[in-house]
Amino acid sequence: MYSKASKVLLALVAGFGLMACGDDTKSGGDAPVVKVERKAPVPSPSSRVPVEEPVAASPGSEEGDDSESYVAEGKRDPFRSFHFKDPEEPVVSMGPLADFDLSQLVVVGVVWNTTNPRALVADPAGRSFVLKEGSSIGKNRGQVVRIKQDMILVKEKFVDFEGAVSTKDVEIRIEKRQGG
Repeated sequence: MYSKASKVLLALVAGFGLMACGDDTKSGGDAPVVKVERKAPVPSPSSRVPVEEPVAASPGSEEGDDSESYVAEGKRDPFRSFHFKDPEEPVVSMGPLADFDLSQLVVVGVVWNTTNPRALVADPAGRSFVLKEGSSIGKNRGQVVRIKQDMILVKEKFVDFEGAVSTKDVEIRIEKRQGG
């Protein structure tokens, strides 16, 4: 299969390879190790900073107290976020209708020919809620502005990425069903 010359050549290459991986005691193994010590540069007399002497503990302080202490009065809390909410806005529970988008809610019925009109609204799970003017509804903190014969008008407030507030009027109409 292989010629005799290729076998000899392979044996020579393997032999030289093993010799190259051998112990390296003849070539520099006994070289002396020199340690280099580095010294810090000596500052010039003009760049020296005077060191204050430590102040002796006052007679009223305990032994082992640090002479320095951190006083937090008048300083910002480093763990408090820069982006904090205005304390003027109280957190108000919006109710179960705040979990849904206005497009998910359906107006089932309206009582409109009274001094206090009311609307019956159903969520996607089929639960019904009675709304009046001023009721909170929707994810975007919408408020019912007007209840008419076939719809309710909701005003939503949006806050964009710059913090500007814009309003949007959304009409939710009663579903008209075919048949009777």
